[in-house]
Amino acid sequence: MRFVLAVLLALVPVTAVADDTLCHRLGGSDAISAVVKSFLMKMRKDDADKLGRFWLHRGADGVAREEQLIVDFVQDATGCDRMYVGRSMIDSHRGMGLSAKDWDRTVGFLRTTMTEFKVSPDLQTEVVTLVGSTRGSIVECEDDQFGCR
Repeated sequence: MRFVLAVLLALVPVTAVADDTLCHRLGGSDAISAVVKSFLMKMRKDDADKLGRFWLHRGADGVAREEQLIVDFVQDATGCDRMYVGRSMIDSHRGMGLSAKDWDRTVGFLRTTMTEFKVSPDLQTEVVTLVGSTRGSIVECEDDQFGCR
């Protein structure tokens, strides 16, 4: 009986810490999934000479797989009970020609989506900072145009 009590008491701090994750503060896995899917839809529907260019000739299966990998990545990075098993950000984005202007537009779509989902400004800043930590692995040029030429 003491062993069971000790095990249960040992779990209490873990639960308290888990409740303070960014995942929890954002509303949990389902909320993050909904935001990510809405955000990705905005990017897919963007003009073909802007971010929409990345989805012009993609099959539905590839788009669905990519969406799930991004959901997994964000849930993992925010502390949800999810493990991202995809490629590194460098490998995933190498050769795509993502520019600083592409990055800024992407972050704009992310902020717009979070606002639509009523994510507080403080949490939005925290998410953008977290996402910003990947910028160096994704952006291939600092050009003020869509795509690197």
